Amino acid sequence: MTIEQANAYFVSLPEGFAPTRQLQEALSAKAGRVDYLGVAGTAGKTTAAALTAAVLRAAGLVTGSYHAGCEPLSARIRVNGEPVAPELLAQAAEILSARETLPRAAAELAAAARCFGEAGCALAVVELPDAGLAEALPKMPVCAVTSIGPDGISASLERSAALAAGVMRKGSICVTAPEQPKAVVSELIVAAGKADCELVVPDPDDITFLEAEKFASRVDYGGYTVPLAFLGRHAAGSAAIAVELALALCKKGYDIPDEAILEGLAAVENRSSIRVLSQRPLVVLDACRTPQQAIALLHVLNMAKVRHLSAVIGLAEEEGAEAFFSALESGLTAETQKKDRTTMPGMSENPFDKVFLVPPAGTDAAMTERLLEKARYHFDAELCGSLAEAVELARANSRRGLLICGGEAIALEAADLLAEK
Repeated sequence: MTIEQANAYFVSLPEGFAPTRQLQEALSAKAGRVDYLGVAGTAGKTTAAALTAAVLRAAGLVTGSYHAGCEPLSARIRVNGEPVAPELLAQAAEILSARETLPRAAAELAAAARCFGEAGCALAVVELPDAGLAEALPKMPVCAVTSIGPDGISASLERSAALAAGVMRKGSICVTAPEQPKAVVSELIVAAGKADCELVVPDPDDITFLEAEKFASRVDYGGYTVPLAFLGRHAAGSAAIAVELALALCKKGYDIPDEAILEGLAAVENRSSIRVLSQRPLVVLDACRTPQQAIALLHVLNMAKVRHLSAVIGLAEEEGAEAFFSALESGLTAETQKKDRTTMPGMSENPFDKVFLVPPAGTDAAMTERLLEKARYHFDAELCGSLAEAVELARANSRRGLLICGGEAIALEAADLLAEK
């Protein structure tokens, strides 16, 4: 099997859930020698995982990482920061394709674990959009629950927290984000008690934002002072998680010097969070697609006193879109808006003069038409047939610059498009 065939195999797999036993049986003996760090939550998984993996590499540990994104799987499984060797992934795909079919998320995790075992990784940081997959991983001394917030779909914060708490294991140390809602912290405390897992909650008072240029971030967490490629309080929280995960691993017997923590945090390239490509004109990319992420983005733009942007939005799903548009307009959660009767759709002051909607590759154009109707409750919105057309119109209609957001797929497509210009 070639690497192209391997990538195509994983794309072809169905969505769904796999029994723990089925996933465990798909792992190899070598995969069982790796210590895994599972990262769950509704926002910040990619940032926290990337920062943690960089710290481990800086400490001299052979480190694997798995990102549950939309790029080909060969780009999302990494060993020591580099894409996994094609022959390892192709071999894993051949073995898995000959077994009982696993759902895509489980199959990707199984393939990643097999690759980490073959590459001799000591540790592997794995994103878990389904935290229940953690139960199948052989060893997990440390894990994380990143920021829990409204995703526009889940019934409650408590439910989201309970699902993310599935990453906890007996005897492990779980680090969660600072400034979690009280309902989330309460749920995680109960879950940690049931799992016999130690819970570490970073103190938000230990996070200090130091002076830096506009759209630059310099943060101190408990004496660890670093420049971050990531912007905003959510990103600072992810850095705090990475620091506490490193300290937790020290408790578990790993040697991770302070210098490695500082080096790792400062070294990570931002490909997932709020990313400023240029200042004049201002061009911002963000993979945000949930209300929680939209609120974080709007906070950063408002703190920088940015106005008169055009926004290009490429949401890949209709579910939760209304809550996303509402949060991007007002910077408020649905609950806060219900309490504040003065908040009306289309009336909030925000950085966007106009919004251009575009269907990401592979999505239904008719769905984007329905999204347009939702967006028009909040913005002056227009539908475009392609990202290139949307970017051109956004630039022509902007007095300050443009934002491109709506998910990882549209952000990556935009990065490639803008690099060609």
